[in-house]
Amino acid sequence: MAAPSTDLHLIRAARRVFTGPAALLHDPDQRARSARYLADLTHPYGLELPDGPAQEALGRSHAEMAETLIGALVPPQEPVDLLVLAFTRHDVLPGRATATYLSHLCPGTPLSFAVCDQGPAAVVSALRLAHAYASPGGGTTALLIAVDQAVLPYRTPTPAPARQQAVAMLCRTTPAAGAVRGPDPADDVVHAPARMTVLRQHADVAADEVAALAGSELAALSAGRPDARMVIGVDLAAAWPAHPTGPVTVAPPAQPVTGPWWTLLDVLAAGPDRTGPVLTADYDPDLRYLCLTGWETTPAGTGSR
Repeated sequence: MAAPSTDLHLIRAARRVFTGPAALLHDPDQRARSARYLADLTHPYGLELPDGPAQEALGRSHAEMAETLIGALVPPQEPVDLLVLAFTRHDVLPGRATATYLSHLCPGTPLSFAVCDQGPAAVVSALRLAHAYASPGGGTTALLIAVDQAVLPYRTPTPAPARQQAVAMLCRTTPAAGAVRGPDPADDVVHAPARMTVLRQHADVAADEVAALAGSELAALSAGRPDARMVIGVDLAAAWPAHPTGPVTVAPPAQPVTGPWWTLLDVLAAGPDRTGPVLTADYDPDLRYLCLTGWETTPAGTGSR
């Protein structure tokens, strides 16, 4: 008898671009406390925070962005077992244990983790955590939330994301039944059901090795599947100038954590009757991770609600 599957099925997702400062920083007292806290953290590194109006330009907190998507994506009657928050830049409110706070807000009060300091690999590491935690045959539900924070009150070594945005993906070890819909312009939810079939992370890949390794991996994963589509990160595209140009979508620049996954949702939802594999690949030239995932789209009539 075959062992119960621990495949992750993408049930539905949500995403949003956020503008304006963090709501908590509208309070002058909270803004002052936050400024003192950040000043204490940054001073040993020779970083000085601006005074006055510049502090009011702070971006959205990770928690605010994630909380909005949890409300849009997870109904109260659908408890979550695991929540993983993935990010690469500091929060504007770094004193809060954000993953724990989000667990309190999420139906089911799930076990929660935060994945950081992994650059664009953070979401794939989050997917690995979800897959490892999955209970065979138990219908485990995992919520993955990726956030890009665009505004900080001090300089960082890497360029800031182009905009503040977040993507949340609700996954289960069993598929959901119901009708399939594409993106709903009335809200933030995208109905693009799919099953994750591949998850690979290669560490310490030198820049001159990226093209050959990515090319061989994607060729093997799409072998015999002329209907395969691909999403590749902008850094991988730069390191692999001769990458395929057929059914390939390059994620937008300057969205290191959320960009490939925002784009993946577009590709998965492109034509509700379209089936076939969708592959993602991304590379971090600083940390030298090469990450790949594979998704099999669900035919219309057998996907999410």
